[in-house]
Amino acid sequence: MQAKYPKVGSVKIHDKFWSEYIENIRKITLPYVFGKMEETDYLTNFYSVINKDGEKHIGNSFSDGLLFEALRGACDFLAQKDDVILEAYVDKIIDIASKAQSEDGFLCTHTTQNCPDKRWGDNDGDIAVQHDLYNHGCLIEAAISHYNATGKTSLLKVAVKAANLIVNTMGKAPKKNIVPGHSLPEEAFVKLYRLFRDDEALKEFALLNNVNCNAYLDMAEFWYDARGNHEGRYLCKVFPPSYSQDHETFSKQTEAVGHSVRAMLCYLGATAVAREKNREDFFEVLNTLWDSVVYKKLHISGGIGARHDIEGFDVDYNLPNKAYLETCAAIGLGFWNAEMNLVYNDSKYFDCFERSLYNNILSAVGSDFCHFFYQNPLESDGTLRRWEWHGVPCCPPMLLKMFSSLGSYIYSYDENSLNVNMFIASSFENELFSVTQSGNDIMVDSKGKKMTLRIRIPEYVDDFTMSLGGNKTEYSVEKGYAVIERIWDGDSVLSLSYNMNIRRIYANSKVSENIGKVAVSYGPYIMCAEGIDNGGNVDIEISEKPCFTKSGESICGKASDGSDFCLIPYYKWCNRAKCNDDAKMFVWLRQENMKNSEILAEEIGGKLYNDYK
Repeated sequence: MQAKYPKVGSVKIHDKFWSEYIENIRKITLPYVFGKMEETDYLTNFYSVINKDGEKHIGNSFSDGLLFEALRGACDFLAQKDDVILEAYVDKIIDIASKAQSEDGFLCTHTTQNCPDKRWGDNDGDIAVQHDLYNHGCLIEAAISHYNATGKTSLLKVAVKAANLIVNTMGKAPKKNIVPGHSLPEEAFVKLYRLFRDDEALKEFALLNNVNCNAYLDMAEFWYDARGNHEGRYLCKVFPPSYSQDHETFSKQTEAVGHSVRAMLCYLGATAVAREKNREDFFEVLNTLWDSVVYKKLHISGGIGARHDIEGFDVDYNLPNKAYLETCAAIGLGFWNAEMNLVYNDSKYFDCFERSLYNNILSAVGSDFCHFFYQNPLESDGTLRRWEWHGVPCCPPMLLKMFSSLGSYIYSYDENSLNVNMFIASSFENELFSVTQSGNDIMVDSKGKKMTLRIRIPEYVDDFTMSLGGNKTEYSVEKGYAVIERIWDGDSVLSLSYNMNIRRIYANSKVSENIGKVAVSYGPYIMCAEGIDNGGNVDIEISEKPCFTKSGESICGKASDGSDFCLIPYYKWCNRAKCNDDAKMFVWLRQENMKNSEILAEEIGGKLYNDYK
């Protein structure tokens, strides 16, 4: 049994912060997103294809994919809570999509309406711009979530028909040499393979719908082995192959390059393929790419993608504070880290997951849950504001995917062990064990069998100890997890004790923009100075002895000139501003009498960030 996460909906969250937050996403953000999609003609395109009215496509070529991504989020919420109104709306969209699907399985309204002779980027088309495969991948993901939530196969039938068209069209010669211009379908095809491999209830459906699950996995693998081989393929006219991670075969890639969202979804799918195909060459590359991202290209907030022009990666250590840091890229990084953790069982992946989640990702949703950030810079002159809707509204659907599935990542397990990956109050039970988190207490019932419990020790905690039944208990540490093996009877309470201190963090000196500066953190949260709390001045120099105090979620301290300053969690900025001075924001602040750069370089070693003491 491979390590895995619980199915979406099977973990019940009862957390002081997350329960209300996720419920607001479900009640406010989800219907808001669907409403805006209808308002901007996302469904109109499907009706045009159904009616064959000859109308040209309205909006972006990837609008179908965004609709299906939002649909996946809706279905993942349905898996957690019955909602007859939402389910009826989901059924409405599925009915429309099924009627718009071509007889052979193709479903991409932009291509059908605007360039039907250029399917998959053929005939001098552009797969990176058309998004044909991306849209189909989003359809498949939504179908899997819909089936898991409702047991219905209405959308799964549409998805399988599309997937069968793809596997019959692409692959080794004489099939077409086509690779996704925007990654996502790679992981979707692995998920489709896993669904039919594991779900006995789908055997009859599989027979009736010509399912060959191994072909889906082979398709995903082909898309990695075929990268860099452009023979017979029409390439993107706007961007080089590296933009879509298509510059060389995957097994030879060594640096994170190109569009950062595409890169994260590419690496996520490659990790899934490597797990199922035992591709050691892929694992070697994935480790190299993870190091490239996390130790050379990652901003302190868990954001990635410094360049505005390609929404993507720049050269190593070029991490400007006005960087792009797209919301979707941080979400993709989170998903990739979760998949990597299943392979290596190493807490560093959830350290990175939480860095993105609690900062770059939370920042992207306003306190009203219907205003958003596309970019998440670490510095603002006050002119940046969240938007009600965007010409490229890719972030809200990705946010729905992340928050609707968040509970699944709290725990992971195999037949002999259970990981507690995040401290989020919740409960989960299956045939092997039950687990409940409440505050700092964990209760486990291993149902009479010896089981290894691994509890992640986050990078931001100090003085971590555990007691069982009131008595301090010993544990070993493996890859950042506290490990105890025993029979867990469900009655004894395992209590965690740790400190979360206010920290100052400095960057590697190769990050030239932040030499002489520090960022402040508390727990998983990166803090920022916002104009509204500091008289419009956020260019603060922190005192050598800042005398930090915590007040609610805010941190107060002393500046070098003796004045007081106030910091708030980065994700909360730009919710109160009435003028530009109010909305000014800095994460990186000047540090009075910063230590000698040679001493700092010796302390930081090869890391990108380190505590300033």
